[in-house]
Amino acid sequence: MGVRIYGSVSLAGSLLLAALVSGSAGGRSRPEAAAAGKILARECYSCHNQVKREGALSLHTYQTLMKGGNNGPPLVPGNSDESRLIQMVEGLLEPIMPEDGFLEDQDIEALRTWVDAGAPPWQGDLGRMRLERLPDIRPTETVRPEVASLAFHPQGTMVAAGSYEEIRLLRPGGGVDARLTGLAETVRSVAFSPDGSRLASGAGMPSRFGEIKIWDPATRQLVRSWEGHTDCIYSVAFSPDGSVLATASYDRLVKLWEVTTGREIRTISGHVDAVYSLAFNASGDRLASASADRTVKVWDVASGRQLGTPLSGATAELFAMAFYPGGRRIAAAGMDKMIRVWDLGEEGGILAVSVFSHDGPVVDLSLTPDGNTLISAGADGRVKFWDAGSLEEKKALPAQPDTVLALAVSPSGETLAVGRYDGMVVFEPIP
Repeated sequence: MGVRIYGSVSLAGSLLLAALVSGSAGGRSRPEAAAAGKILARECYSCHNQVKREGALSLHTYQTLMKGGNNGPPLVPGNSDESRLIQMVEGLLEPIMPEDGFLEDQDIEALRTWVDAGAPPWQGDLGRMRLERLPDIRPTETVRPEVASLAFHPQGTMVAAGSYEEIRLLRPGGGVDARLTGLAETVRSVAFSPDGSRLASGAGMPSRFGEIKIWDPATRQLVRSWEGHTDCIYSVAFSPDGSVLATASYDRLVKLWEVTTGREIRTISGHVDAVYSLAFNASGDRLASASADRTVKVWDVASGRQLGTPLSGATAELFAMAFYPGGRRIAAAGMDKMIRVWDLGEEGGILAVSVFSHDGPVVDLSLTPDGNTLISAGADGRVKFWDAGSLEEKKALPAQPDTVLALAVSPSGETLAVGRYDGMVVFEPIP
C-alpha cells in the first residue's frame, strides 16, 4: 500500500522524525514502538527506501531518517489528538492516509498509543522489519543455482564457486569437497588471499546491505563476518600482501578493510554508478575499479586519491576488468561488447588497443599469470582467448549450453574454470 505525500512530507517520515526527537535508536524497543514500526514498515517503506524517496525522505538508515524530508513532522509527541498524522489516518483531514484506503482500526489505535507514549523509537530499521515479513518460498523441484563467481586457490588445490546462499569448494576438474553456507543472497564475488590461508566472499541484500565473510578454506570454518556498504557487493580483492581487502558495491562505493579485524580503513568515492569490478596491481599501491558509469578509475591505495582522469571510451556499463601482471596495463569490458586495453602512466592512461569481442555483453575477463592470454566470457555463450598484447583472437570454445557468468584461471595458467547460469562449472585447457 503506497503513501500519499502531504505537501512534501509523508506519513512515514512524520512518524519517524518525531520518534527520533523523542529518544535514541539503541536498546530494546518498547512494545508500542515496535508495533508502530511494524505498521510503518508494512505501509510506508516501499515509497521511502534508498532508491525511491518520495518527499525527499528515505527510511533506509538512521542517518537518512535524521535528515528527514522536505518539511517538518505533522506530529505532536504525547498528544495524538493534536497530531495531524492521526487526523489523516482517521480520515478527518485530507489527504487521507494511506492513499489506497483506511488503516485497520487496530493499526490506528496502535499508532495513537505510540504517539501518546511520546513516540519512542524502536530497535532496528524499517527495511529489516519489512524483509522479515517476506515469505521464504523454496522451489519444490531440485534446482542448481547459477555460478556467479569463481576463484582458484593459489596452490591450485581447489576452486571456490560462489552461488545462491553458498560457496562450493570444488576439486580442480570437478567434484564438490565442501559447501560453505549461511550467506546472504547470491555470492557475487570470491577471492583467495595470496597465501591461500583465507577465502573472502562478497554478497548482501540488494538495497539493504553488503556482506563480507572471511573463511579458512582448510578447516571450512568462518573466521570473520561483517556488514559493509548499503547495497550488495559485486567484487572483493585482496591486496598482494593479504592484509587489506577491497570491496565494491552497487552503492557506488569502494571500501578498504583490515582483514584481521574487519576494521574499515577508508571509503573511496568517485563513481556515479554501481562498481562491478576491482583489482590491485602487483605492488599493491594502486587499485582499479570498473563501473556502470562507463569508466575505469585508478586509485592510490595509501591516500584513496584518484590518479589522473578516468579511463573512458566505453559507451555503456563496464562489468569486468583485469590488471596485467606488470601493473602497467588494464583491460575492461562490458555492455557495449568491446574489450579495451589502456596503457597506464603515473597519473592516468591512454587507450592502447580495442576489439569488438562478442555478440552480447562481456560479463567477465581473466588473464593468464604470464600476461600473454586474455580470456573473455560473453552473454552470447562464448568463451574466447585473445593475444593479450594485440587482442587478436587465438581460439573460441564451442558455444556453452547456458550463459557463462564467471571465469577463473589456474595458477599454472593451464586450466580455465567456467561457471554457468545452469549451476555447472566446467574446466577447459588454455591454449
